[in-house]
Amino acid sequence: MSDLSEADIIRQKRLARLQSAQVDRSPDASAQSTSRPSVTTSKPELNKKLKESLPTKSESSFVAVKDASGPSSSKRPPAASTPRVVLPQDFDAWEESTLSKIFRFTLNEKDAADAAATSSSTGSGLRFLQSVYLDLKDSNEQRLPRLSTTTLDSALLSKLTEDTHGDEPFQYLIDSFKQINTIRRTLRIADPLYQRKTATITEAKRLCSGYAVLTVTMPFMFAHTPANPDLARRLLQKPDSSSAVPPEFVDDMITRAAEDETLHEFISPIVIELSSGLARLSMVDNYQSYFAALQQLVAHKPVAQIIAEFPNFVIVDQPVPQLEERTILGPFFAISPVVAKVADTYFANANDRPQSDIDSALTGLRTELRTIQDELFFIIDKIVRASSQARERVLQFFALAVNLNHKRRAIQVEPGTVSSDAFMINITAVLTRLCEPFVDASFAKIDKIDPLYFRKSTRIDIKDEVKLDTDQQHFDEYYAQRIQDGPAPNFISEVFYLTVAAHHYGLGGAMNNQAQLSNDIKELEKHLKQLQDEQPKWANSPQAVLLNNTLDRVRKQYSHAQALQHAFTCVLRDRVTAGKSYAFLMTLATWLMRIADPNRQHPQKFIKLPLPADSTPEVFKNLPEYFVEDITGFLIYYSRNFPDFLFEQQHVELVAFSVTFLNASHYIKNPYLKSKIIEVLFYGTYAQRPAPLGYLGETLTSLPYSIQHLFHSLMSFYIEIESTGASSQFYDKFNIRYYISQIVKCIWQNTLFRDKLEEETKLSADFFVRFVALLLNDVTYLLDESLSKLTDIHNLQIELSNNGGAGLTPQERTEKQNNLVSAERQATSYMSLANETVSMLKLFTKAVPAAFVTSEIVDRLAAMLDYNLDALVGPKCTGLKVKDPQKYQFNPKVLLSDITDVYLNLSGQPALILAIARDGRSYRRDTFARATQILTKYAVKSSADINRLVEFADQVELTKQQDEQGEEELGDIPDEFLDPLMYTLMENPVVLPSSKVTIDLATIKSHLLSDSTDPFNRVQLRLQDVIPNVELKQKINEFKSARRKSKLAITANAQQEEKQVVDNDKKDADGDITLD
Repeated sequence: MSDLSEADIIRQKRLARLQSAQVDRSPDASAQSTSRPSVTTSKPELNKKLKESLPTKSESSFVAVKDASGPSSSKRPPAASTPRVVLPQDFDAWEESTLSKIFRFTLNEKDAADAAATSSSTGSGLRFLQSVYLDLKDSNEQRLPRLSTTTLDSALLSKLTEDTHGDEPFQYLIDSFKQINTIRRTLRIADPLYQRKTATITEAKRLCSGYAVLTVTMPFMFAHTPANPDLARRLLQKPDSSSAVPPEFVDDMITRAAEDETLHEFISPIVIELSSGLARLSMVDNYQSYFAALQQLVAHKPVAQIIAEFPNFVIVDQPVPQLEERTILGPFFAISPVVAKVADTYFANANDRPQSDIDSALTGLRTELRTIQDELFFIIDKIVRASSQARERVLQFFALAVNLNHKRRAIQVEPGTVSSDAFMINITAVLTRLCEPFVDASFAKIDKIDPLYFRKSTRIDIKDEVKLDTDQQHFDEYYAQRIQDGPAPNFISEVFYLTVAAHHYGLGGAMNNQAQLSNDIKELEKHLKQLQDEQPKWANSPQAVLLNNTLDRVRKQYSHAQALQHAFTCVLRDRVTAGKSYAFLMTLATWLMRIADPNRQHPQKFIKLPLPADSTPEVFKNLPEYFVEDITGFLIYYSRNFPDFLFEQQHVELVAFSVTFLNASHYIKNPYLKSKIIEVLFYGTYAQRPAPLGYLGETLTSLPYSIQHLFHSLMSFYIEIESTGASSQFYDKFNIRYYISQIVKCIWQNTLFRDKLEEETKLSADFFVRFVALLLNDVTYLLDESLSKLTDIHNLQIELSNNGGAGLTPQERTEKQNNLVSAERQATSYMSLANETVSMLKLFTKAVPAAFVTSEIVDRLAAMLDYNLDALVGPKCTGLKVKDPQKYQFNPKVLLSDITDVYLNLSGQPALILAIARDGRSYRRDTFARATQILTKYAVKSSADINRLVEFADQVELTKQQDEQGEEELGDIPDEFLDPLMYTLMENPVVLPSSKVTIDLATIKSHLLSDSTDPFNRVQLRLQDVIPNVELKQKINEFKSARRKSKLAITANAQQEEKQVVDNDKKDADGDITLD
């Protein structure tokens, strides 16, 4: 007897007939299988391939009987070692009946005629497999053939390969699989034959799924031509469709293909078809089935691994658009509401629809997008977990996405050179989800992020990015020292740095694009209104057709832009996704503080300020600026567009980050990047109902770290922003200082901050004096410009209101109208800035009055106050009378009240009284009298304040008289004793080292507060370098002493003479002297 079992003998016969049958079909089969390089049609290899691919029984399938359920790739044990066991008749009958019912064929010779009759008359489909019956009968003449697990393989092979009139093979196997599941549900554990029946059902399932795999990988071997089942299309069908594939059947096929080592052949055409098919769809199409199909596939680790190995999983050196069109996952990441077709479908004619309709569309799309991003994360997560090689391919895919899209942050972006917002937003969202395991409130895993990542890996291209505190040459030298030894960066580090980059190029780019779209909408709206207003003029003109077409085109552009704007709103204002990004960015902020911390212990031990001035860590210096810009850009966008979201977040990390890098501003080279931190704090303290302190106010005023360091940090940056090196620095500084003034107003409510201000004046007197000097400079300039522009507006309004500008030519009228618009714009800007600066001056002079009357600044303060008081109430104040002053943020009563408060705050300071008394340019006693009348008339101040102001003015007047008397005592002063800038008698002369000019110390100190150069030759100058002119000071003192002695002598003589005259008069009155 041969070593082959009876079933194996039958299989060989069937294979021989199958090989013969393939000769006729091989040309067509070859043509169909050209896209599958693993399939060959040469006759010698075909026979071998068929033998290896057909489902076989494994050793583990022999349980009591010769039933099979194990892996099909296992070898069959020798027949001699597995004696055949005869089952009880009742089980044999059940097995034969059940298998016939499942597969709709029979081997029962007795019922052959009935089966044929049934098949032809009733259409039941039960077919008698005569060829299998004869083969089995020839091999074992002592037994009649019957259908069992032993003979099922051969019978099923015959049915699939020889029955050209039956169902399409794959559909036939699906129907059989469904029938198997139906029968399986009827089995009962209590049945004594339960185990055996289960084994039969399992073997039927195994063979069913095994042959189904072959219909995909080797369709040419089956009877139907073409026999390819187009499994991808079937996976996309609805579950209740007759052609849909049961999920369990897909799972079984994948398991069989993996066991047979044909999984790559099986899965490749399916995945490629899913990807290419989805590339043609959007959210308005039936895209969901593509996601469901891919999720079902990647749930199997071998499939996820194979997908990552596809050549087009990552496509290098290809045009950027192909990243989301031709890569395997690109079309999946491109599904989003931010697509023109989707936006136009959901938000068409948005301006003509009720807001409730728009809100409903936003809610629906937002919910759908969350589902999409959840499914994308599921797919990526499964691939990442499949193997280390698959994880590497995923990282390559994400790195390619960020590296190819640097131009997304350019000012002008050429269409077709970058990926879409839809694609990049989803990339950012999924990467952010991958970071969730180490993004937590405790930051327990923050030390897992490798700070030396960029020296260990070149995955992310940062070469052309501006660095935080270094130049390109230093960067190149630093990163040229690659770290070759040691382990590669861990996965946490990889996704962390990729997510930072994705927020910059992806989410940040989308925010910029929406901002640009908003500007485009304004321009389109303006253009559309202009065309509509002029339509009656050209309605009947020869150009009417052309202009009407233009009007229609602009309307469509406007409608499309509005729709796209709503789509952006849908995506970018999603609370859930934005919340995840915020949590990640707070981790980034904390990590940056940890890198800056010399002890590298933050946040476990809070970072201590101030940070070392000359020891910025090299790692921090060489980071791209977008590590900070991601944080500030995100917060500024949501502060402007969606502040409600920020009220829901915790902000301790944000406040700590802001305070740290404002205090240690030398860690960040770009002043505009640092100013973004100020802007964040400004928006965070912007009063909104029901939060008068904004979303950051409570944290700023209660966090000890903020109380300790914020005030100094704000004043430090107020000074630093004086000079940025840019051509627009003069005007930029006012906006930034306006933000600072608003932040100060917010935190001023906490008295602890006032204490910190007083502490600054004592511990850092020179620092505070410089701050005050710049504050005064700002007040002086802004008020001067504001009041000057208001005077221009007053004059222009008069000229244009005289009979509608009668007497003016059209050109002159247009010119003056343009000048008026320009003056109004400037006046509004300057006046709003001036109001806030004066308000801050009022707060500070009340808190620390002595700090404002130092010799360096008191004269400047007095001159500024007197000049503006005269402008508001003096003879020229009528020139400030304009129509609708509130339009320009000009409230003269409030401004007068604020300036009066500054006078009153400093009324007890003799130095200010003297400085005002010596202000020959603007001080006049009548000005104070006029101010008192106005304040009384309009009840701007209380009677107590008005009385204090009168007393102050009286003191100034008395001091002026005394000072003038002192000047008379000195008489003519030699030029060598006069200050060369102020032309006043020097009190403490010093020599400037470069120009050798002698100047008063107070004068040069005041000059250096706003200019660090020698005023006579512009050479850099430090206060500590000036040389006291001791000799000249002695001469001045001697001069003053001599003049005073002379004056005293003259006064004494005059008094003596006066006394003598009086005495003589008395003698005459008494008759002691007779008059002739």
